[in-house]
Amino acid sequence: MKKSALIIGIFSLFQTIVFSQTKLTYSGDSSYKMVERTNLRRYVNGKYSGLTSREVRSFISRSDAPVGIRSSKSDRWYDGNFFVMEETLRNSQATMAGIHDAIPSVFKISADGKMTMISDNGYPTFRSFPSYTTEQLKPGDSWKGEGERAVDPMNKGIFTRIPILVRYTFEGAEVYKGENVYRIKAIWQTNYGFSNFDRDPKGDDSLRQATGGHKADIIVRQSTGEAILISDNVDETFTYTDGTQVNLKGTITMFTEYPPAIDRDKLIFALNRIAKADDKPKTGKGTTGTGGKSSGSTSSNSTISGFGGTGSSTGEKSSLSEKIASSKGSGTSPSGNSRNNMVFEETPAGLRLSVRDIKFKADSDEVLATEKSRLDEIAEVLKLAPNSQFLIEGHTAAVGKPQGEQALSVQRARRIAAELSNRGIAADRFICKGHGGTKPVASNSTDEGRAQNRRVEITILE
Repeated sequence: MKKSALIIGIFSLFQTIVFSQTKLTYSGDSSYKMVERTNLRRYVNGKYSGLTSREVRSFISRSDAPVGIRSSKSDRWYDGNFFVMEETLRNSQATMAGIHDAIPSVFKISADGKMTMISDNGYPTFRSFPSYTTEQLKPGDSWKGEGERAVDPMNKGIFTRIPILVRYTFEGAEVYKGENVYRIKAIWQTNYGFSNFDRDPKGDDSLRQATGGHKADIIVRQSTGEAILISDNVDETFTYTDGTQVNLKGTITMFTEYPPAIDRDKLIFALNRIAKADDKPKTGKGTTGTGGKSSGSTSSNSTISGFGGTGSSTGEKSSLSEKIASSKGSGTSPSGNSRNNMVFEETPAGLRLSVRDIKFKADSDEVLATEKSRLDEIAEVLKLAPNSQFLIEGHTAAVGKPQGEQALSVQRARRIAAELSNRGIAADRFICKGHGGTKPVASNSTDEGRAQNRRVEITILE
């Protein structure tokens, strides 16, 4: 009996060891929605200069690989925008507030968590983090992974990409907020500028060296390898060619934040009252306000991606929107056969209202008085989503002046945001972006087509 019990005990221990091993892979499959919140004490040449408190949000959707770029079946492609919601605080006073601009980003994530940037404007700031080993893991096992950080300590708008070598330690499985997750520890040193091989040729030339250290706690979903929470303790010093030293101490927290609940049926009903629903068949292709695929309404289970994670998208219309759309018939052609010359559609980013042939003073962002009633109606609809962010995208006709058209489209998007803010919606809920004449909805060869291309698109971000 004793021998039998010993054999059973050894077998049980063997099972525990074998089945406690884990293989981490990234398999996120839909939206990339996360918040990066920075709270860093800032010292310049040893003197405290204030608290850097910044919040960056992403609204990014799955997309296809860009034309001409090779991609494997396991790659996940993303296309959309990051938004800087807050800037540096000094003496508890915000130095920047109000309407925000969109920062575009296109990237892919492979099965091991490696991120490859295609359109890189500094965001996301952490790339290929966390990254995973191909080995089976048990609690206590460690591995090393290469990643990258994009930094701009002087807030110049010039990002320097710093390579990082991270040591990860697998802590094991647990339950976090009702989800089965794995906990991982990460530690790495900042070492930049000590070799010509680690310098970023596109970065800030005046950044001579960077040193310091990071310790991070990471929680990832067991099912997909998506990071849903990263808490990074930072102590870094950046030295510039003029001798200036900037030291940052504090925390960078990255986490999933679910979008505010909205009454979609109520919003769709209100949008149908002022605009025409887009009844064109949804093919799952094309672009949206954030550069993702077109589909029906989206319900996102948002997560951090690229450090890496995604959510889920149903791509199904609500029953009410189907009834309304079918009862209204077609009529969304670029010729303006739409109610109030406005069209709304459901996209992966949220409900989008396209305001066609919007009247501005020629070559100006000054809105003509004839637009007052349309803006009044739009403001009343947006008030039905009291906690949402709104992406406003400006478009112009293409008349052969791309630089001027781009600048004008941004100015007009910001002016519409200001007009809606004057109608009772907080300015800091608007995020603005311009496309110039690069995304026409009609031909630019006719006056009618150019009028339709002069439009503003407003997306209630979900």
